[in-house]
Amino acid sequence: MLAACHSDSKPTAIAAPPAAPGAPATAPLASAGGSPDAAYQIFRGQLPGAPDSLTLHLLTTKPLDADAQSVFATYAGADGHPYQLVGHRMADPDSLVLEDISPEKQAAGSNQGPRWRLRRQGTALVGTYQGQPLRLREARPTGALALFVQTFADSVEAFPGKKKSPWGQIEFQAAVPTGGPKALTDNVLRQLNDDSLPGSPVRPLIQIWARQRQQFAASYREAAADSRSDAPADTAAPYGYGLRYQQQVATYVLWNQAPLLSLGYFTYSFSGGAHGNYATHTVSYDTRTGQPLTFAAVFRPDARPRLGPLLEAAVRRTLRIPTGQPLDGPLLVKKIPVTTNFYLTSGGAVFTYGPYEIASYAQGEVSVFIPMADLQPLLLRPNLAS
Repeated sequence: MLAACHSDSKPTAIAAPPAAPGAPATAPLASAGGSPDAAYQIFRGQLPGAPDSLTLHLLTTKPLDADAQSVFATYAGADGHPYQLVGHRMADPDSLVLEDISPEKQAAGSNQGPRWRLRRQGTALVGTYQGQPLRLREARPTGALALFVQTFADSVEAFPGKKKSPWGQIEFQAAVPTGGPKALTDNVLRQLNDDSLPGSPVRPLIQIWARQRQQFAASYREAAADSRSDAPADTAAPYGYGLRYQQQVATYVLWNQAPLLSLGYFTYSFSGGAHGNYATHTVSYDTRTGQPLTFAAVFRPDARPRLGPLLEAAVRRTLRIPTGQPLDGPLLVKKIPVTTNFYLTSGGAVFTYGPYEIASYAQGEVSVFIPMADLQPLLLRPNLAS
């Protein structure tokens, strides 16, 4: 997963979509068409030299105060092992440059992976992968759900009406399924509202956004009041860089093939200091029932002791740490803890550790894949993904 970064630029006070943050909504989705410049698409194709085809999940949005789109993508082959791509922003909306950032795809000793240089051609993406020809066609595989993408963004003055007041930025991007059982949409909306209790009310996106913005503005202005600078108002930056707060919330599509929909709920917050903090909470849903597949619903009660060695082996394999080498050299821990932050694919499960859980902030989030064949003895239900 990726961390966002804070910007030096002063934002323009805008909101997307055009509806005001407090406007009422009569349906869980704020509008029928989604936000302009925001879309979720699925593509199929085959990498040069690969033995089988792949499925690419591509989500594009246009962030606040940006001239180019922001891109998040994952892809997987027949084995169900997902890999993550980061998009390099391009001013030309028809151009797309993606880079593999999964450690397994990066050369040893390098933090750069293969690049996909693509251009939209009708409904296809055409270009090169590591310099070799590549063509991906837009598709809707059987069992994949359509998702509605809505973005909201605004800026908040720390000291309303004051000259050279610093600004805080808040962005919220949601991807919500438009098919499947109603319980699925309801549970995704509950998660977006930080309320996963089954019986809790389902809020429309516009209300979720209004709540987030209100809470951000209140906490930002309270913090600003406590740290207000005594510098003269006519200085270039009387309030200092530390008051340029940011909050970003986004939804990523990690897997979308019946009977599973797996989403990543990403949050980033900068409230002064050397860097912001971020995390990705992942959830898989059973598309037949719409219910989230929690750790307790997937794994046997006695799974933890046996899952630990599988996770250590996966971490060593992913980060290229040789067997026998102590973990607390390249990592922050001597033993890999069992995390319940996971999601499912047709071929296995991905477990994600946030910054500082097992690795430094500079190393970022660590996500590892364990094949379903290794997990079968630990599952409450065999063949969970079929």
